[in-house]
Amino acid sequence: MSSREEILSRVNEIAVLPHVVYKILEISGSADAPATELERAIVVDPGFSAKLLAHANCAFYGLPKRVTSIKDGIMFLGFKAIRQMAMTVGIFDLFAGKTDRESLRRREWWRTSIDSAVVSKWLASEKRLANPDEVFTIGLLHLIGKTILDRSESGKYDGVEDLIESGATVLEAEREIYDCDHIDIAMGAAARWGLPNIITQSFDYLSAPEPGCEFVKTRAILAFSRDVASVARLGSSPEPPAWCLEALGLAEGSEHALSEQACTYLSDAGSMMS
Repeated sequence: MSSREEILSRVNEIAVLPHVVYKILEISGSADAPATELERAIVVDPGFSAKLLAHANCAFYGLPKRVTSIKDGIMFLGFKAIRQMAMTVGIFDLFAGKTDRESLRRREWWRTSIDSAVVSKWLASEKRLANPDEVFTIGLLHLIGKTILDRSESGKYDGVEDLIESGATVLEAEREIYDCDHIDIAMGAAARWGLPNIITQSFDYLSAPEPGCEFVKTRAILAFSRDVASVARLGSSPEPPAWCLEALGLAEGSEHALSEQACTYLSDAGSMMS
């Protein structure tokens, strides 16, 4: 079995944030709680979000159309089924590591996922480019491959970070250590969970799509939103590639003003992290 297949064989072991589970149990146990409140509790956690979508899209239901957003997943499954999911998943912090170094990077990935999801939804709505709820899901889950790699063997991702510090790109470093990268793993995991193609294929945000790619806009939204998340967190970011700007319909140079708008929106939306 290849390293990639061995890692993917354990994707169902992904756990969720304990406080998210508690919040879901609290909300789903109330007959008066609105679905929007449950959605807000779920979307901050990529682990539970992935489980919910995988469950909603399993072959058992035989749906004619794939469930592509957390909101639709809640409406389809209902509070009772989601409450049962929350009670049966492992109560283990997806982003807690056995060492300080593991914990720091996993929490950084979590924050980046949330920020990318928030900006993706805003951009899709602002420019009328895609379904805002779908791209929120894409942003929320796009780094799940990093977490799966990191959890596959404690401390092994340290080698990736060391190579990056020496000048390697993220994908180069991951392939050197794992013989695969976080995009490979995210796409493979999404396929195993039965998630729709629009989610699975949009995780490939670091490479230019082939001509005629069906999901070029959602990939571009994620690529741009990741850059914005980097600007907001680190103060600097690589320039969006030409294919991304073209897919978003942005004239050369106009991306800077849009990035500033997105950063402002992200700052104003920061309350969702509390």
